[in-house]
Amino acid sequence: MSDFNARSVAYEVLKCFSNKFFSNKLVAMKLLEDTTAKLIDDVFLLLHAHTRDKRDPEKTTKNLIKISVKIGMLQRGGKFSLEEKDSLLLVQVNLKTVVKTLITFYQVDHTYDRSFLIKYLTELETLLTNLISPHLTEKSVGRVEQIFGVVKTEEFLDQIYQPKWFVLYPEMRQLMGQVVDDLIACLDAGTI
Repeated sequence: MSDFNARSVAYEVLKCFSNKFFSNKLVAMKLLEDTTAKLIDDVFLLLHAHTRDKRDPEKTTKNLIKISVKIGMLQRGGKFSLEEKDSLLLVQVNLKTVVKTLITFYQVDHTYDRSFLIKYLTELETLLTNLISPHLTEKSVGRVEQIFGVVKTEEFLDQIYQPKWFVLYPEMRQLMGQVVDDLIACLDAGTI
């Protein structure tokens, strides 16, 4: 008997293929559901307004796409153990908590709590890192660290939520409004 397993081979081919294929943002966006693609586009614009540079926001959004696709591939490929499936569920619950918090902080004045948000973002980063590290390379783990290294900074969060920054960065507030609309649409569509 052979140890050949078509699913394992297909998974390895898809994994190798995805690394090359998803380096092109336009190709990746065609594979994303519309509400998710719009969310990622608006996150890019928000990050671009924050950094005033194109390169870093592009890197962050590409990393976001790559990690999302790879986790989806691991899940659909049946690569997660029962314990890891429970961890994935925790990631999803934590992500929904973060998303709902982002929405509430935007919609309800004077509710922004930086330390609360950073705590949940840090927890989400840890959960994701622990979930993917047995399956993906250090480069992929580095992608997660890069994403959170940007979005959980005090400066970035304050520019979105603290009124004193609205005068200096008025586009950040408007773009965050678009991101919030996208987050609500993704919650409604069940993609988050």
